[in-house]
Amino acid sequence: MKKDYIKLVNTVPEQLAILEGWEQQAGVGEFILANSKEQHLVSMQEPTIQYLSVLQNERLVGFIILALEPNNTIEFRRIVIGHRGAGIGQLAIQAMEQYCLEHFACQRIWLDVFDFNERGQHIYRKFGYQEFKRCQHEEHQLLFFEKYF
Repeated sequence: MKKDYIKLVNTVPEQLAILEGWEQQAGVGEFILANSKEQHLVSMQEPTIQYLSVLQNERLVGFIILALEPNNTIEFRRIVIGHRGAGIGQLAIQAMEQYCLEHFACQRIWLDVFDFNERGQHIYRKFGYQEFKRCQHEEHQLLFFEKYF
């Protein structure tokens, strides 16, 4: 099977402990507002929240959290990849965009990223996301990006 084969499937509650662990990893926690397993479980029950497991060759390698909004808009709330640096995150973003188009007839995806997350900003710009707003979050700025389809 191809090295870059990525599939997105609905996350099951039993996988949340893995997600929680990956969110606590060095190099991840400073870029997100991490949740406990219990917070994820509550969020997962919301009808407008979509948890997707990222599988590479049928092996769990990451998670994506989406929030469904009016007007065919999706908030790309979170991506966490278990082992970074292999390009899996970028493949997962491409798969997420395709998933949103196919399952939600999405016309717009937006996200926010901390100002110090230069790698994330680079990747989002590379995929055609454009900054549309900034706001202060504690001592940092949040940059808001969007992409229309």
